Amino acid sequence: MEKLIILRMFFYFPLFGLLLPDAGILLSKNQGHIPLGHVAIEVSAILCILICTAVIARNKKRNQNHTDKTNEASYS
Repeated sequence: MEKLIILRMFFYFPLFGLLLPDAGILLSKNQGHIPLGHVAIEVSAILCILICTAVIARNKKRNQNHTDKTNEASYS
């Protein structure tokens, strides 16, 4: 699980590295075009981050449910 969290963190680096100049292009008065390669990398990084986040949340929920079941009082 820690490896998945670290992988998700490393997907943020290229995402921010591409979003900052692209945001500068959009906010500047001299409107340029955003390269298609940037858009493809940004979308794929966002999808990878979302997939990693979903897997982490599912594993956390499964572990929490398993812990809750083992901590229940038995009345037998």
